[in-house]
Amino acid sequence: MNPVFNPDVFGLGIAVGVLGLVTLFSLIIAYAYDEPTLFVLGAYLVAVNLALLAGRKLGWPVHELETALLILGPTLVAGLHARLFHKRQVGAADKAAMALTVLGALGLVALRLLDDSPVAILAGSYGLGALLLLSWLYLCLPAWRISGPWKWWLLLGHLGGVVVAVLFLLGTMDSTATYWPVAMLLLVQGPPTYLALVWRSRLLNEGRLRGLAAKVTDPLTGLSSLAVLIDRLRPAVSRAQNTRHGGALYLIAIQNFTGLVNELGADAKEKLILEAANRIRRAISDSDTAARINEQLFAVVAQDLEDDGQVDSLATRLVVSGLRIESDFLPGVSLQFRVIATGLKVPVLPDNTAAQNWLRGLLNHFGAWPDTHRSRNILLFSNGQIRRPQTSSG
Repeated sequence: MNPVFNPDVFGLGIAVGVLGLVTLFSLIIAYAYDEPTLFVLGAYLVAVNLALLAGRKLGWPVHELETALLILGPTLVAGLHARLFHKRQVGAADKAAMALTVLGALGLVALRLLDDSPVAILAGSYGLGALLLLSWLYLCLPAWRISGPWKWWLLLGHLGGVVVAVLFLLGTMDSTATYWPVAMLLLVQGPPTYLALVWRSRLLNEGRLRGLAAKVTDPLTGLSSLAVLIDRLRPAVSRAQNTRHGGALYLIAIQNFTGLVNELGADAKEKLILEAANRIRRAISDSDTAARINEQLFAVVAQDLEDDGQVDSLATRLVVSGLRIESDFLPGVSLQFRVIATGLKVPVLPDNTAAQNWLRGLLNHFGAWPDTHRSRNILLFSNGQIRRPQTSSG
C-alpha cells in the first residue's frame, strides 16, 4: 500500500508539533520565572487538547465539538487579556462585564449546537466577534496605554484567533482534516501569546532585580549603598583583630561641592556626583568596597593594606584623583576631596547600630576639622587618635 500525501494531515501534524513545543516551553519558563500567566497559557493549550481527545474517545460529534471550542477558545484568551489589562480597581461593573462575556459565549455555543441554520451561523459568528470586541474595549482598553510593548504580540495572537474562529464558524474557511480548525486556532493564538507573556515576564523580573539592587547599590553612581557599607564594616573590623594591620576605612567629602553647584548650575549636581564616584573608582583596587553615603560623602573600605604607609598612600591617591581635570562628564573641573582615614583595629562592632555610631563619630570630624590640619586635606587616625603621616614600606 503506497502512502498518499495529504496536505491537510501534514499541516495538522506540523501544527500539533508547534503547539506541543509552545506548551512545553510555557510550562518550563512559567516554573523558572514563577510566572502564573504562562501556566495559564500552558493549561489552556492542554485543556483544549484534552477536550479533543475526550471527544474522540467518547464519540462526540466532531463538528459540534469544533464549534464549541472555536467559540470558547477565544473567550478564554479574552479572559487572560482582562487579567493582564485589568484596571487598578476592579469594580462590580467590571465583574459583571466578565460574567456577561462568559454567559454570552455559552449562549452562542448553545445556539449553534441547537440550530445550524444559516441565520444561526451568521448570528453565532458575528455575535462572537462583537461580544469579544465590546468586552475588550470595556475591560482592556483603559489600561492599554500604560502597558508594555509586549501588548502588541498579545493583541496579535488574540485578534488572529478571533478572525480564524469567525471564518471557520461562517464556513468561509473549511478543511477535510479532523480538528484542523481548532489546531489552526491554537496555532494562530499560541506563539504570539507565548512571546508576549515571556517578554512581559522578563520585564517584570528585571524590575524586581532592579528593586533588589537598589537596596544594595546606589542607583545614581553604581557604588554600594550605606547599608552595604555598614554590613562590610563589621566583619572587616573583626578580621582586623587577627591581622598585622587590618586595612582602613576612608571617608571622602567633596569640599568644594556647593561652590561648583553655584558655578555650574543645579543641573550639574548629578554630573558632579557621578564624576566624584568615577574618580574614586580610579584610585582604588577591585578588592576595595566603595560606597556613597549621601550627596557629597563617600566611603572606601580597603582590607589588603600592610601598614600605615600604604594607608597614607591611598589617602593621597584619593585626594589627587579629585584634582584630575580630564573627564567625559566635567572636563576641566577640579574636585577638592577631603579625606579621613582610620585603621580598622578598633573595638569590635557587635551590631549595625554600633557600626553606625562609629561611622557617625568619624563623620563629625568633617564639621570640626582640627586647626592643625586646616591647610591639609587628609586627616589620619589610628586607635582613635590623630596620627602623623607615615612612609609606606611597600
